[in-house]
Amino acid sequence: MISFWNPKVTMSAAVLGGVLAAYHGETSASGAAQDAAKVTTVASGVYSADQAKRGQTKYNQVCGNCHLSDLSGSDQAPGLAGGEFLDRWDGQSVGDLADRIRTSMPQDDIGSLNTQMSVDLVAYLLQANNFPAGQEELKADRGFLKTVMIKKK
Repeated sequence: MISFWNPKVTMSAAVLGGVLAAYHGETSASGAAQDAAKVTTVASGVYSADQAKRGQTKYNQVCGNCHLSDLSGSDQAPGLAGGEFLDRWDGQSVGDLADRIRTSMPQDDIGSLNTQMSVDLVAYLLQANNFPAGQEELKADRGFLKTVMIKKK
C-alpha cells in the first residue's frame, strides 16, 4: 500500500497506476484533438481568386450601397478595408466574420445571404485587405471557418 500525506487515505499501487494511465490517455486524446483542429491564418492563402471575384460581384449587388464601392464605408456602415476593419477583426475567425455577414446583412434584407455567399464575401474582403489568394476556395464549413484566424500583418 502507498500512503499519501493523509494517513486515512491509502491507495494501492495498482489503483494509482490505473488512475495515472487513464489521466495520461485522456491528455493524449485531447492533444490529438487539438492537433486535428490546427489553427491557420488568412495570411496563408485560404481563399481562391475566383472565389474573391464571386464575392466582389455579390458585394456590388448587396453591400456597396452602404459600405460604398471602394469599401471605405459611410456614416451608416463601417469601412471594410484598411486599418479600422483590420483592428476590429484582428484575432477573430473568418467564421465570426462570415456569421456576422450572414446573420445581419444586408440591413434591408437580413437573412438573405446563405453561408456560401457570406464566405465568398469574406474572400473578397480578404483580397481587398491584401491577404494572398491560394489555390483552394475557402470552404463554407462553419466549423472549419472557426479555425481560420484574421491576423493583422
